[in-house]
Amino acid sequence: ILVMGSRSYRGLPLDFKLGLTNLEVRASALSGEFKPIIFADVRESMDVKDYMREFGCEVVEKTLAPADYVVAENYAVERKEIHDFLRSVFDGRLFEQAERLAETYENACLVVEGDINAVKFMQTPQAFWSALAKVMADHNIAVVFTPDEKHTAMFLYALAKKLQEEERRKVIVKHKPKAYTLKERQLLAVQSLPKVGPERAEALLRRFGSVRRVFQATKRELLSVKGLGEKTAQAIIEFLDTKYPGLEEP
Repeated sequence: ILVMGSRSYRGLPLDFKLGLTNLEVRASALSGEFKPIIFADVRESMDVKDYMREFGCEVVEKTLAPADYVVAENYAVERKEIHDFLRSVFDGRLFEQAERLAETYENACLVVEGDINAVKFMQTPQAFWSALAKVMADHNIAVVFTPDEKHTAMFLYALAKKLQEEERRKVIVKHKPKAYTLKERQLLAVQSLPKVGPERAEALLRRFGSVRRVFQATKRELLSVKGLGEKTAQAIIEFLDTKYPGLEEP
């Protein structure tokens, strides 16, 4: 396991040794030693969760936002399989997730899981290393590379045991719902119209320029939008013009 970090985290110095073998992890679990508690997101890999239980963790599944795992108070871990990591670099998800993670938890770690040699086959490998540098430098998030799910589970077990047993730190889950950008809020507002999905919402906003103008558009103007037909235009007009049920007449 390779650890990269820009500073010593409280409870996890950078010289923290993770040289645990599979047998050593199993032995500690069977010897009646301390059993750490790890909160895991319900959408996370069942294999990682099963390995953690096998190694001696008590795994509690719940919806986490942000983070994939919480191993101690103010300590969260985000796990990304190497190919998902590469995709998230190019679509911008990585930096949004890193920002939310750093804002919510005092200490955070990013686990990049899989064959790091995949970077060699990228057209722009510099983008990979630049993304890691940004995560570490801008958000103070440590980066750990693991070869597979079993080693990810070993790392999480070792980290949770270190923090909970030696440092006596409790496990506290925090929540920070996703903060939508202005563009995302505008698209969601337009998508509230009948028969309007993400693509039509994008087309409407590009045609009219603002949410207000979309809502003020006449039927004829709506029909000028490519891909929007008579039935959809009529449904939108009726939705916007229909009086609220139960409204008292003046």
